[in-house]
Amino acid sequence: MDKLAHILQRPDFNVEELQGYNAQTANKKVTKADEDWTQNQLKDSFLETTVEIEVPSGDKNIPSKKFEIPQLLYRDPLSVICAAFSDRLASQFHYTPFKLFQEVTDENGNTSSRRIYSDVYNSDVFIEEHKKLRRAPTDDPGCTREKVVAALMCWSDATQLANFGTAKLWPIYMMFGNLSKYIRASPNSGAVHHLAYIPGIPDSVKHEISKFNVNWQTQKKEIIAHCNRELYHAILRFLLNDEFIHAYTYGIVIKCFDGVERRIYPRFFTWLADYPEKVLLATIRDFGSCPCPRCLCPKSKLDQMGTNRDMKLRQRKFRTFLQDKVELVRKWIYRQGTKIRGIAVERVLKATSSVPTTNAFLDRLGPDFDLTRMLVVDLMHEFELGVWKALFSHLIRVLYAVGQQSVESLDNRFRQIPTFGLDTIRAFANNASEMKKLAARDFEDLLQCSIPVFEGLLPDEAHNMLMTLLYRAAEWHALAKLRMHSEDTLQHLETVTQQLGKLMRKFRDLSNSAFQTYETEREGAARRRRQQQQATGSSGSGQTRDNFRKLLNLLTYKWHALPDYVPSIRWFGPTDSTSTQVGELAHRVVKKLYSLGNKKKDPMQIGRKLRHIEWAKRALDRRGIHTKRRRQQSLLNTENAAELLAAHHHIGRSSKQKYDIGAFTQNHRNDPAAKNFWPKLQDHLLGRLMNREFDGDTHESFTDADRNHVRLKGGHFCSLKTCRINYTTYDVRRDQDTINPRNHADVMMLSGEDQPGAHPYWYARVLGIYRATVISSHPQANTAESGPQDLEFLWVRWLGVAPQHRSGSHCARLPKVGFVDESDPFAFGFLDPAQVIRACHLMPAFNDGRTGELLKTTQRTLARKPGETDDWSYFYVGIFVDRDMYMRYFPGGGVGHTTNRKFFANVSSANSDSERDEELADIDILGDADPEEDQDLEDDLDESESEEDDDNNNEGDGSDGSDSNDKDGSNDNDDDDDNDDDGGIDWQWNDGYGSL
Repeated sequence: MDKLAHILQRPDFNVEELQGYNAQTANKKVTKADEDWTQNQLKDSFLETTVEIEVPSGDKNIPSKKFEIPQLLYRDPLSVICAAFSDRLASQFHYTPFKLFQEVTDENGNTSSRRIYSDVYNSDVFIEEHKKLRRAPTDDPGCTREKVVAALMCWSDATQLANFGTAKLWPIYMMFGNLSKYIRASPNSGAVHHLAYIPGIPDSVKHEISKFNVNWQTQKKEIIAHCNRELYHAILRFLLNDEFIHAYTYGIVIKCFDGVERRIYPRFFTWLADYPEKVLLATIRDFGSCPCPRCLCPKSKLDQMGTNRDMKLRQRKFRTFLQDKVELVRKWIYRQGTKIRGIAVERVLKATSSVPTTNAFLDRLGPDFDLTRMLVVDLMHEFELGVWKALFSHLIRVLYAVGQQSVESLDNRFRQIPTFGLDTIRAFANNASEMKKLAARDFEDLLQCSIPVFEGLLPDEAHNMLMTLLYRAAEWHALAKLRMHSEDTLQHLETVTQQLGKLMRKFRDLSNSAFQTYETEREGAARRRRQQQQATGSSGSGQTRDNFRKLLNLLTYKWHALPDYVPSIRWFGPTDSTSTQVGELAHRVVKKLYSLGNKKKDPMQIGRKLRHIEWAKRALDRRGIHTKRRRQQSLLNTENAAELLAAHHHIGRSSKQKYDIGAFTQNHRNDPAAKNFWPKLQDHLLGRLMNREFDGDTHESFTDADRNHVRLKGGHFCSLKTCRINYTTYDVRRDQDTINPRNHADVMMLSGEDQPGAHPYWYARVLGIYRATVISSHPQANTAESGPQDLEFLWVRWLGVAPQHRSGSHCARLPKVGFVDESDPFAFGFLDPAQVIRACHLMPAFNDGRTGELLKTTQRTLARKPGETDDWSYFYVGIFVDRDMYMRYFPGGGVGHTTNRKFFANVSSANSDSERDEELADIDILGDADPEEDQDLEDDLDESESEEDDDNNNEGDGSDGSDSNDKDGSNDNDDDDDNDDDGGIDWQWNDGYGSL
């Protein structure tokens, strides 16, 4: 309503034009204009058609029958491609791929280059397809136009359109890898193209099938699953029509947005989907004997993820699609009346988890099409909502086995975790152990904050292993989710994958034997509801029964998929480019459009409204008037934003809250935090005016006479609410942190120590943000000639690294810091905002408790929040809080980090040879390096096929895209030594804390 009022009040708006306006009539005009535009220009409007599927009768004397499935709403793929390449967004397309390198100079001055993977258009698959185009044929022998790959990236996933009711939509979205992933990730960019809305099989058609197939009463589930597969691939076959295949083979000439004609070759790069839809696309069974769409690893070997045996098995038994056998089996089913899951069919297809459905991609694009490569990994569903969710759920069951008090402690600790950023870490308001209505981002927050929360809740042996396991899980997640990769990060990801596999198997064995873990009340109630629904078809609550024993299950596809991330990143770029999160964001559009309709013929109404929006954008582009105005405004805003982000920090200029320096020191004379406030401030200001390099404000050479040269204009300073720190991220983008003394007060800066073994950062808690006009008559101060200067400064409480605590990836422990004791003269001080790198996330070390010895006062003090009378003894530094923070602790840093590499070089050189050997030994143990594990590899590969038939009698019946007990295919059951023995860094200590 505010926007509408603003439009009506604009001077260029004529209210008289609203006379006789009717919304329904206007919508019809827009639809008619869209149809006229489609007939004359680009034929990319939504069309409606029916699709036929052939259903077997189950009797060799009764021929099969075709049934029509209505209401397929689609757009011609070629028309969408033509529209995309002629749209203004195509001005930012990359038509030629390239390799990206970074020049790195080591500590000896030697320069080398390393490969960088940042997006699809500098990935291996784009470069490979571009090279193939040189030999690609054309339908015009004399054509000399530039050949360009259209990198098609598709998403498909069913979604509920409303919180109540059964309305749902199954869209297929299409994007182009030629466009930057940062633009594709923006829901308002227009980069998402709606290709089709997949209909379900109507109940009336199911009723007709039930009367036609003679095996309906005994094979209803298998028949429905088969029909759903047939429908899905019939739709894909319809979209991959002859015109598309011609363009796929010979290219299609398109006049692009820049006015240049190019020959475009569409190529399917990725198809993002969750596991139930992956098995639909791959035409395999839902969690069958070989549940992976990329290899033929048997289900019984899925828990061996990361072992050398597992990696060799993947390479030797990669998945091949046996189209000849599928066609043979289909003849049996459709001509001889063989059952869909009959003995003869199972004998041919069960060993590879194949299904009797002809794959549309292999059928239309040829047997050489690499379907397994197209089905890329899915970090959100496979790890955040898969592996990590299963591990977290099991840890809750373990805590219940330890005692109810442990679960209550966990919930209480999570509630005390501070927030970070605008929404990076959100407050854990509800009991985390109950996991009520948690999204993927919530499970991500739980993982990033889990180490201090779980510390000390389990017995010693399990505790040490769990701390290492949680670190490796968080480290794997941070590496896999990086937006920019190098060969260094990919190699480390491979190592961490092996370590994680080893640790998870050890923890599974330990927890399964040491703890009697049972279903939680929530899990037990859900299981009983499922059982009753399967038995009676009702939605009752089921009978009251004891909860079953439940163990940590690693026989899941999601766990098995973790080693595929490194090859996928090399082929298609970082995982954020191929994340299903992009498709989930696109669902918001269709849900919003659904709410604007009358809930009748939902797909058609959604399609029309979407076309109205697209048509309006094109109309503005054709007219140019409003678009030009918007671009000017956008350019102005961009220039202002760029100017603000170019500065290191921004602090407001308000003078509303002033403090007289004399009154301030007098009012807080009994506060230990404000002890020597004015002399310390004089030291800080004079050091800056003399252009001294910051070293922690240890200006021991300053005398009282020097300090007397420093004065504040008017004798006062101003207090500000926030300080915004701008920084360059590891993937070379600008970002901003907001420092607020009330809730986001912790900051980090480069350490002033450069000796070998020094920790790379100093940490501080901001107590106040101030600005003052400084006057100095000191002969070495730069104000002697330039006059008074406005200076901004932060009042901080310093933290030091905890004694005898070793941290880093080699020992799998977070950095640990604590407040410097008040007896130290540098426990409190001042800091130039220009020294701050960015905000940091300090999580209380709950297991170490609180103490009042660091600041010996129970009175109100400016160093604590209102109501606090003591401090946490230690804090853990949240290095996994976001990807940029993690890369600041990664050896060498990120591409955008140029100031911290020397510190990691010093840390690396600080370790002695014996310490290095010890660290490598630790990693080797965690990495599952078993010299004897390959001796029985050949026997294991041969035995795996025979084992499949024995332990997969109850395997999935084939995915039909509908709800099931285990929709994601992961089932409901979803090192180790004390780190004091590991190699590490010996720190220098002062009063029990790291010296500053």
